[in-house]
Amino acid sequence: MAPTELATSQTVVAPVYSKPASAERTVICPDCRGMAPKLIHDFASGDLLCGGCNTAVGDRLIGSHSAWRSAMKHSRQAEEDARILMSLQTASPRSDDTISSFGRGDGDSGGSSPVSLEKGAILSRALRSRTHDRVAAQRHERQERNLMRAFGEISAACTTMDLPPVIDSTARDLFKRVEAENLHRGKNIDAIIATCIFLACRQKSLPRTFKEICALTKVPRKDIGRTFKFLKEKLGAEASPMSSDDLMTRFCANLSLLSSAQECAVMLNQMAKQRDTLAGKSPVSIAGACIYMASHLVGQPRDAKVISHVAGVSEVTIKNSYKLLFADRYQLVSDAILGTSPMASLEYLPVP
Repeated sequence: MAPTELATSQTVVAPVYSKPASAERTVICPDCRGMAPKLIHDFASGDLLCGGCNTAVGDRLIGSHSAWRSAMKHSRQAEEDARILMSLQTASPRSDDTISSFGRGDGDSGGSSPVSLEKGAILSRALRSRTHDRVAAQRHERQERNLMRAFGEISAACTTMDLPPVIDSTARDLFKRVEAENLHRGKNIDAIIATCIFLACRQKSLPRTFKEICALTKVPRKDIGRTFKFLKEKLGAEASPMSSDDLMTRFCANLSLLSSAQECAVMLNQMAKQRDTLAGKSPVSIAGACIYMASHLVGQPRDAKVISHVAGVSEVTIKNSYKLLFADRYQLVSDAILGTSPMASLEYLPVP
């Protein structure tokens, strides 16, 4: 056996190793000289103690026990959690990184300590709350941007069409409801704006035709019609049906007709409704045909092409409706209609 290195006055004495005949390495306590001392690992102080004489035979131990590794892991995890929490508190809303998990233990038992789990839950809630606030802020910003754009286009359209302020405010209120209920998702925003104007005109008894709205907003008629049905159902908006009476005054004004021609056209329209002369025709077609007939009847003729441009229907449509009126002219044109103008006469009506 090799010579033994005895302990000095220091507190910790280095263990003595001997090499017996069996060539196996053996630890011998330098104090009690036991050949097979019972060694005790004191993880609290990091020492290796002899079980017989309680002499420290080693220090600065790195334990292999799972509890020791878990304690070290939890200590590192606590530092990491504190670092992440500090970054969450100081980082800007757009500069923080996504954190996938917190306080996850990976010791031998596969679990986490209650302290680590609690910290992980706190950090997870903080991240979810921060993400929710960021998403809500982005949604609010998007809504404000959509409202600003829509309000600008609605005001410009109402000014161009010479609509009263009540149409502007009503269309804005409708678009606010669409934005609040997120009904525009997957829809063309321009079609939504055009439909809000169309609905507002209907609700305030100042209707505009689809073609007028299409010409103003550059949105296809099919898109406006589809969006109109969708919003009317979802919003429960009450929209009175458009009639030829609502269009007569505006069309006559756009054609620069005198009051006598306008009065004659309105009376012809009422007589045609009573006799169902133009049953099944659209309000625009009825208004255009009655104005065409009345303008010739009172000596202020307007060409069908000009009327078709104002009414938004084809020239052929107006002439086809006029054929029905001309065929029933003796029953439609009463003395009251002829009395609207001293120049009124059936002889002025063109033969279709």
